[in-house]
Amino acid sequence: MDKAEIKKTGAAVCVFCGSSFGTDPAFREAARAIGAGIAKMGYSLVFGGGGLGLMGDVAKAALDGGSQIQGIMPAFLQALEPEVSPQEKLIVTPHMQERKTLMLQMSDAFIVLPGGLGTFDEFFEVATEAQLGVHAKPIIVVNVQGYFDPLDALLHATIAAGFAKEAILKLYYLADGAEAALEILEGALNAPPRS
Repeated sequence: MDKAEIKKTGAAVCVFCGSSFGTDPAFREAARAIGAGIAKMGYSLVFGGGGLGLMGDVAKAALDGGSQIQGIMPAFLQALEPEVSPQEKLIVTPHMQERKTLMLQMSDAFIVLPGGLGTFDEFFEVATEAQLGVHAKPIIVVNVQGYFDPLDALLHATIAAGFAKEAILKLYYLADGAEAALEILEGALNAPPRS
């Protein structure tokens, strides 16, 4: 699928998050706010393809707001994760690696909501590729109820231990909630290109 095909309504924003809801209702509220905000700004959504958990909430809110939604799912998950809607465009990949590669290629920005190991894997994948100069797309981590404080602390500790330079802290924005994340997204996508 051509990247231009899904960008009919402006930028394509990829959201990484859990296929569970988590224990705090604030996680679901943030997921819905992010999906609705992406739609309100006229952007399309790229996501993991399933209708479960926070992932499903983001996609349903984006779809309800009028966004196009592009799911990308490895074949082995199709039986486990129902689609969000018949309106969802779905690309099925053979493996997780192809899924992440397509997400990176098809997206203009990344938003990271609370989630588990898969969400952390996706964050580190796009952050590492940004560090290596593969892309300069904004990465916005939505720190709902302090969920990502330990991640931020880990990255600071990595610098203190001499395994990374302070520049890694500029690879992502740590947003205090969904509203702040959407403001950062709008500013980052409308900023003049970096020289």
